Amino acid sequence: MISNEQVTGKIIKGIGGFYYVKTNHGHEVLECKARGVLRHQKIIPTVGDEVMIQSDNPGEWMIESILPRKNIFIRPPVANVDIGLIVFSMTHPKPNLLLLDMLLISSEIQNVTPVVCFTKRDLTSSVDETAIKEIYEKTPYKLFFFSHNDTGTMDEIIGEIGGKTAFMAGPSGVGKSTMANYLCADQTMETGTLSQKLKRGKHTTRHVELLETKNGGFLLDTPGFSSYQISEMIKPEELREYFPEFSRGECRFKSCLHKEEPGCDVKEAVAAGKISAVRYEHYLSLLDEIKKDQY
Repeated sequence: MISNEQVTGKIIKGIGGFYYVKTNHGHEVLECKARGVLRHQKIIPTVGDEVMIQSDNPGEWMIESILPRKNIFIRPPVANVDIGLIVFSMTHPKPNLLLLDMLLISSEIQNVTPVVCFTKRDLTSSVDETAIKEIYEKTPYKLFFFSHNDTGTMDEIIGEIGGKTAFMAGPSGVGKSTMANYLCADQTMETGTLSQKLKRGKHTTRHVELLETKNGGFLLDTPGFSSYQISEMIKPEELREYFPEFSRGECRFKSCLHKEEPGCDVKEAVAAGKISAVRYEHYLSLLDEIKKDQY
């Protein structure tokens, strides 16, 4: 590439002030540093950023600017995430569906499309799988159930994230690293050892990196996302918008929080079995939590 040429690309890794940008044309990975003007403006390049880079001298590339971000996360630092792979196991540990719903809400608040994955299908019964499906059948969320050797279903998941950037979220011990190793093309995510003291998985990566999936997407190498404190992100009256199966504008009162108000269409739908009672209970629990934290 010639000197002074400007190129666009995505930051896939950052270590010690150096950023590695995969170019949109040619698909080279170029080592870059950030222009001083970005530091003066307190703009920190982040893995996932779409950037404009330029070479002033042969072999030396600088990040000139960062294109507008779709979203940005702080822990771990990553930008422009499209898909959230929310991973739970059917057993060992059993799925915590309240935590699942919190992760669904956290994803949507950040403009991330959640895809729900249940591992260890072979270790439980079809009755348990059916029960979960019935809870979420009125929602638009895609659910996948599979075992560690079910490559067909994991290939479907690869199709969901093709050409997009995804992260993983969920509790330890559900098989996120094993799943990631299949999804990624030629790179592998280290499987962490179990901390006997903490009884939870330890992260083995020391930097944030995007691994390329088998069909041109990217997967964040840190399987450590957790739900954000929802009460810090939304108001009580906004929570209902993140339960897509709830009716809109059908209640007697426009400001209905679907709790104690008369003429509530959502409560009637729950009583009639049109909305999962489990999801509604989670809504009430989260509503009380937000109110408690904010008032």
